[in-house]
Parts: sequence; C-alpha cells; structure tokens
Amino acid sequence: MPGAAPDRDAASASLPEAVRVQENSEVSALLAYYQGLLDLPAEDLRREYQRTSQSFARDHSELARLRLAMLMNIPGAAWRDDAKLIGLLEGSPSRKAQPDSPRRQFVVFLLKQVAERLREQKRADELQQKLDSILAIERSLRSRQPQRK
Repeated sequence: MPGAAPDRDAASASLPEAVRVQENSEVSALLAYYQGLLDLPAEDLRREYQRTSQSFARDHSELARLRLAMLMNIPGAAWRDDAKLIGLLEGSPSRKAQPDSPRRQFVVFLLKQVAERLREQKRADELQQKLDSILAIERSLRSRQPQRK
C-alpha cells in the first residue's frame, strides 16, 4: 500500500552485517580470553576473577558480564557458582537480541552448557545416593550373618 509504514518485523528480521561482524569479533575475543584463563596459575586466575567482578559491579557492560561468565565457567574454580552464573546469563541483554546475533548464540550456548552440567551433577548425585544405599544394605546384611569359624 503506498505511503504505508515499512513492516518493522521485516526490517529487524536480520542483524546488520556490521553489527554481526563486531559481535563475531567479540565472541572470538571472549573465546580467546577463556583459553588464556585456562593457562593461568590459580593465584593469577583468582586475581583476574576479583578484578573482573569489580569491573562488572561498576559498569554492568555486556562485555564485562560475558568475561565474568567465562571466569565463572572455569572448571574447578573456587568461586564457581552455577546458580549465580545462570542468573548472570539470564540477565544478559544479548539473550534478548535477534536470533542471528552471535552474542545471543554465545549466551544461549553458555546457558545450555551450564544446564547440562547441572543435569549431569544431579544424575551423579542420584547415582551416589543409590550406591550409598546399596553399600548400607550390604553392611547391614554382613552384620546379620553369623561369624564363620
């Protein structure tokens, strides 16, 4: 229809190429950052976590949020808190970006990774409880058996 306003959904259906390139670059840098974190000694890693936490507390930028998420995702880190990490990622503005946004895809990937880790941990805990129950039954049966001479 002449003079009609353009369809907003059609105009916003795809991320502009310049934005996509910038976000791809940011995601690549975050992955390189994570790889570098894995090579740090524990004390340097702790200092980096403190510095990044303070930085995020001051400015709440999306890049600071994602750097903090990378630090919170380090295997075996003392500060690892999956519930806090999920909250951090759920609150990410990138999570609400267009579906073809590299940052959104990265945040969704991290959320799925954490959710899968939690499922695996829950399964491991359940299996441990079953094993503990079986061992308790075995000990109980052994204590009931008369001693053989």
